[in-house]
Amino acid sequence: MNFEIFLERAKNCPKQRLAVASPEDESVLDAVLAAEREGLIEAILIGNEEIIRKMTHSGKIVNAQSTEKAAALAVGMIRAGEADILMKGLLDTRTLLRAVVNSETGIREQKLLSHITLFSLPDFPRLLAASDCAMVISPGIEEKRSIIENAALFMRRIGVRNPKIALISATEKTNPKLPSSVEASELTDHFRNEKDFMVSGPFALDNVLSAESRKTKGIADEVAEGADVLIFPDLDAGNIFYKAAVFLGKAEAAGLVLGAKAPIVLTSRADSVKSKLNSIAMAVVYNHGS
Repeated sequence: MNFEIFLERAKNCPKQRLAVASPEDESVLDAVLAAEREGLIEAILIGNEEIIRKMTHSGKIVNAQSTEKAAALAVGMIRAGEADILMKGLLDTRTLLRAVVNSETGIREQKLLSHITLFSLPDFPRLLAASDCAMVISPGIEEKRSIIENAALFMRRIGVRNPKIALISATEKTNPKLPSSVEASELTDHFRNEKDFMVSGPFALDNVLSAESRKTKGIADEVAEGADVLIFPDLDAGNIFYKAAVFLGKAEAAGLVLGAKAPIVLTSRADSVKSKLNSIAMAVVYNHGS
């Protein structure tokens, strides 16, 4: 599956209401308007009305004179059932997430919010997800359990039954001096009897991406051979993989924050319009799979 097929799936889903907090950014608006033209969403643009009207005449506009107010209004619409998907525009991620996790007015539902990215790599036979590449800086083992559970739910909702989740380290062997390998072994044991998804590790990245590497190292593991999701040991590793995949590997990518009442489209300003459109389409398919 590539993102073109994914976009076609989104077109067959019910149209979603997309609340964009502070959309005063050309690439964000281009992606949102493209999603509207494709019939995926109805846009609700929440920000400085004067600036937004100079940039576009499309979409419903809700005036907000600060990014904090825009975030609060967008989250409030999700909470009230007036919107189905939340999207970050031209505001700090912290500002948006502060509104999302507010104990009185927020929309967090799971213990942990985590980010997942879906990649279409030119030389890889299937879409590959990775987490966490953008949010959780240095997850402990309990946080990694939540990241895995969020990722597994995401994959099932986009149609991947019994997803295979690979725990990435610098080595495929458990090394007491390498905490990520030790935690990977513990997490593999923790999820051993899980029936809805499979977890295994530690694996070095080449174990998952290269059949030749598995053959050379004598690795015979169902998860390594057909991984759907890569779980990285920390944000540094995940983010470096993300940037390398996109800028060197020419991957297409889409990203969402999971664990809230609605999927949150959270992309980098450096991401392409196509990546932002892919992320919106992915959120539509994710919601339809609930």
